[in-house]
Amino acid sequence: MGDLARRDVLSWLGKGALGAVALGAAGPTAAEAAGEVAAEQPAPAAGITALVGATLIDGTGRPPVHNATVVLAGDRIIAAGRHREIPRGVRVIDVAGKYVIPGLWDLHTHSTFFESTMPALHVVQGVTGIREMWGLPETHDTRRRIESGEVLGPRMVIASAVVDGPAAIWPGADIVRSPAEARAAVRRARDEGADFVKVYSFLSPECHAAIADESRRLRIPFAGHVPARVPLQDALAQHTHEHLYNIFTSTSDNADELYARLRSLPDDPADPNWWGRHAGRIERAAVATHSPARAEALFAEMVKRGTWQSPTLFVERNLSRSPVDVQNDPVALDRLRYIPVDLREQWQAIMSGRPARTPEEVAEALKFGDARMRLLREMHEAGVGIVAGTDAGFAYVFPGFSLHDELALLVRAGLSPMAALRSATIEAARCVGLAHESGTVTPGKQADLVVLDADPLADIRNVSRIHAVVTRGRYLGPADRTRVLAEIEEAAQEPVEAPATPLGCCAH
Repeated sequence: MGDLARRDVLSWLGKGALGAVALGAAGPTAAEAAGEVAAEQPAPAAGITALVGATLIDGTGRPPVHNATVVLAGDRIIAAGRHREIPRGVRVIDVAGKYVIPGLWDLHTHSTFFESTMPALHVVQGVTGIREMWGLPETHDTRRRIESGEVLGPRMVIASAVVDGPAAIWPGADIVRSPAEARAAVRRARDEGADFVKVYSFLSPECHAAIADESRRLRIPFAGHVPARVPLQDALAQHTHEHLYNIFTSTSDNADELYARLRSLPDDPADPNWWGRHAGRIERAAVATHSPARAEALFAEMVKRGTWQSPTLFVERNLSRSPVDVQNDPVALDRLRYIPVDLREQWQAIMSGRPARTPEEVAEALKFGDARMRLLREMHEAGVGIVAGTDAGFAYVFPGFSLHDELALLVRAGLSPMAALRSATIEAARCVGLAHESGTVTPGKQADLVVLDADPLADIRNVSRIHAVVTRGRYLGPADRTRVLAEIEEAAQEPVEAPATPLGCCAH
């Protein structure tokens, strides 16, 4: 190794100081990285991997870098850009003609209950980080096993158990009936190690306000559904709003009247289809009285307060279709082989239990979905933070695969391919408070990358054309991905007891 090459390596390690520490026994110490290396010692190249020749789309918004080099040491990126030569001893992986992007985040999942299949399915499809929206002790156990290397899976941010009102539709929800109970639920979530509090559709306005206040006091975020009886304008302290729920009700010229009607409904209706029959019907009707001025004012306040939107377009689109069409979709049928047999049965039961829809009803539902996508575009143009999430784990929403579908729908809604990509990379990392660790291919960040066969900025659907994935510095090339997918498919055939808590959160 020549002096120039040696200086390059030391420079890489210096610029990626956090990565130098991550090398451990596999590479140089922090002191060596700082330049305190005796001349007779081995050159500091062991344990370093360089991906060379690809076009780098680093997630910062900067223009792509052609013929780039991305250097990894342990679980850190230590260099990214153009470099003149690669020192001897560095592991070089030629990815010429490929495209390197940051590892993707899915910020709305319910997909780690089946540990032998679903976490790994995320990773091999390029999803190296997730926000799990229903936290149980088992969820935390899975995260610990992933972090220790026992299980292949994404980095995880974990919610509390769902906090909901007496009309809750999911068994296992943390039911609160008063502001005092709501505050206690927040304390419980913190004490149980949740990263944030998950709120749901049937909370009363008073309980929702108490959760907001207690979360602020304890400095723990809260996120989830904006409850049906709470205008979005009163939920701006909520860190993320999921599914675009209540968007037209809250921006209607008749919003006060509509929310008065919602609040007059029984607090604990026996009808399990309360959401779809009442709140959903009111929301759809509110399209006719939509006020652009109210929407503009709402979006400005969301920007001011830093409130994020997680629209989950794919699951909403799926639920607008005929259940039979969803079940018989050729793409879904192909992906089902990776889903545990017990979960497949659960999904089939969910879809079979949904009412059949006439072609006219499907057309009307899709038309409403298009209206929400137009409003999402306006929200994005107003500067509201948009993050990609799928509801993976809910019926026919596939870990990993469905995030690719979500990004395509975001582009269809009006985001540019770059904006859609950022919604699953740097914007997602910012949303979960990890932008210092994740979201871009820049020195010091975690070594989570995706290598694509085609340009995602030319066609966002190219995010599904995966050549390789780097997760925690581990390179999974084409042969590795093929092997892991085969292992997932095999494990999916083995009966595993389905979780007691339902997967998913969309009740339409």
